[in-house]
Amino acid sequence: MQGCCVRAVLHSGLGNWLYIAVEVALVAAANNCTLVLPAVLHRWFHLPLRVQAPAGQPCQDIRNMQATSEGTATKQRAARALSARSFDDARAQTFRELFARPRVAAATAPVAFRTAVHLRTVSDVACHTHVDIRSCQRSCLRDRALECVVRHAQPPVLILSDTKKASAKLRRLFYRANVRDVWDESSIVDARNHSRLSRRAAHQTLLLWTAFSGAEVRFASGVSTFSKSALLARSATDYVVDTRCFKAHRTDGDLYTCRRSSLHRDLVRL
Repeated sequence: MQGCCVRAVLHSGLGNWLYIAVEVALVAAANNCTLVLPAVLHRWFHLPLRVQAPAGQPCQDIRNMQATSEGTATKQRAARALSARSFDDARAQTFRELFARPRVAAATAPVAFRTAVHLRTVSDVACHTHVDIRSCQRSCLRDRALECVVRHAQPPVLILSDTKKASAKLRRLFYRANVRDVWDESSIVDARNHSRLSRRAAHQTLLLWTAFSGAEVRFASGVSTFSKSALLARSATDYVVDTRCFKAHRTDGDLYTCRRSSLHRDLVRL
C-alpha cells in the first residue's frame, strides 16, 4: 500500500484527540502509508518530520479510536513495522514519539508541582455540561481511592477534577494529613471554559494536560483518556485511581481503588 495516505479526524475531548492520532499513526505504520495529523497538533507538539500537516492531498479519513486494535493482522503489522515486542508496546512507543514534547508551556503555574492528580468522576453520558468542567455533581465518591492518593502524593500538589465536590473532598483529606500546599486547576487556567467543541477551550485543556504530564508523581483517572495519554507520553511515578462506587455500564472494568499503573492493564486499552 505504498503511496497511500491516512488522516486523523479529531472529535470529543483532548485525550480522545491524542488517542485517535496514535491509532491513525499505527494504521499508517502497519500499511506503510503517509501519516497526516491536523494542523492544531502540529502547533501544539514537536511532531516527527515524517508526520505531515493537511495540504489538500487525498487521504483516507479515520476517526476510530480502535482502528488498529480491532484487527489482529493490523496489530501484528504495526508492531513489526515499529520493531516493537507487542502491539501494546507499539502504541506506547507511538505516544512518546508524537506527544512527549509539547510546544505549549505549562502555563504560569504558581509553583512547580511535584504531584498531579486527575479525578474523572462523571462520564460524558452522565453530564452534558461542557461550559464549566467542575459544575457536574456525583453523589458517590469512594474515600479509599482518595486516601490512597494522599498516602503517596508529594507536595506541592495539583488537583484537576471535573467536580468541585471531588476536588474539595480531596483537599480536606490533604488538610487532615497536614498537607497544605495543594492547588486546583484555577491556578493555571479559567476552569469555567472547557467546552469540548471549542478549539480555544481545547488549548486551555492542553495547558492542564502539560502541567499534569510534567509532574514527578501522577495519579491518572482509570476511565480518562486525558490523564492516561499523559502517562503514555512521558514516564514518571504513576498511579491509576478509580473513584467509582458502581459500574455505569455492564462492559465497564472491575472497581478498584488505586494502584501503580501498568502499561498493558491500564493504559493502552480503552
